Amino acid sequence: MKGIRIGTTTLAVIAVIVAALVVARLYLPYWVKDYLNNEINSLEGYGGSIQDVDIHLWRGAYAVHGLEIHKIKGGLKKPFVAAETVDLSVEWSALLDGAVVAEFDIYNADLTFSRTQSGKGANWERLVDAWSPFDINRADLHGGRVSYIDYSTDPNIHLFIDDIDAHVTNLRNVDERDPALPSDLRVSGRSIGGGQLSVEGKMNVIQDMPDFDVAIKLTDASLTAFNDYVNSLAAVDFESGNVGIFSELAAADGRVTGYVKTVATGVSVVDLRGNDKNPFNALWESLVSVFMEVFENQPEDQFAFRIPIEGNLNDPDQDGWAAFLSIFENAFGQAFTRDTDGNIRFEELLEKE
Repeated sequence: MKGIRIGTTTLAVIAVIVAALVVARLYLPYWVKDYLNNEINSLEGYGGSIQDVDIHLWRGAYAVHGLEIHKIKGGLKKPFVAAETVDLSVEWSALLDGAVVAEFDIYNADLTFSRTQSGKGANWERLVDAWSPFDINRADLHGGRVSYIDYSTDPNIHLFIDDIDAHVTNLRNVDERDPALPSDLRVSGRSIGGGQLSVEGKMNVIQDMPDFDVAIKLTDASLTAFNDYVNSLAAVDFESGNVGIFSELAAADGRVTGYVKTVATGVSVVDLRGNDKNPFNALWESLVSVFMEVFENQPEDQFAFRIPIEGNLNDPDQDGWAAFLSIFENAFGQAFTRDTDGNIRFEELLEKE
């Protein structure tokens, strides 16, 4: 009888523990949701919420649904950050290398900037640390959009890149490959005007100021889609034409070198002489049209310039004079290629140390 009593007691204890675990498991999503909402609303100048949390204990993961973060004062009605789902889990493949790290998968995210909604000073690093108990080693974006909106101009400006897919690997250098730039970066997307965006490169974020070596291409975007933006800067409207933007940037120890090259083809400027009552607008657009026609590369029908970038990563110098001279280089010399130049080397920055 004594043995039976001990067995009954043990079963009772086990039943209590199982019941406690079941209750804890049922309550865990609500606790995580409250915790993350508190962390979001602890951001400086920003606040928001998530709608739901799913816990996946079997794979060491949880998924957040319906994320929205707004600027509290002076921002847009549109959220600064929104995402359909954010899935965070243990990266099981890294455990084979003896590392306990996390991986992020973000689905259908939307990031909206403006003059009053830049995200600066909100302490996003603390929020990311709160979301993950482990260092993040891989991050993927599956469908996203980045926008810039300015309602202070007339007409309003709305620039965007959508259909974004991004893939960043080995952020914590778990694979111990290249000690200088261990992480791979790949981004693709579609811009306003139907342009195709691609970004490829390598980076190192395991330091106070990241090092990187990237090549950026935006090809075959319609110039007319940028008219609101160009008009706000230079009071010019395009009737036709395509534009490509090509850039290579390399940074090491806080120093950056590179360039941004713009190549426009088949350009035609809108003729306002019969429509605009302001004669100065018509005169200005006529001058711009003549300048671009005279200083385009006639065989290639392209107007182009190249802006060199050099100096401190936080505030690099952009050589305006060199950019102006590059217009003549493209017009009367060899036409600029509609591609990256391939002449920026990260290794040269290291050699200058």
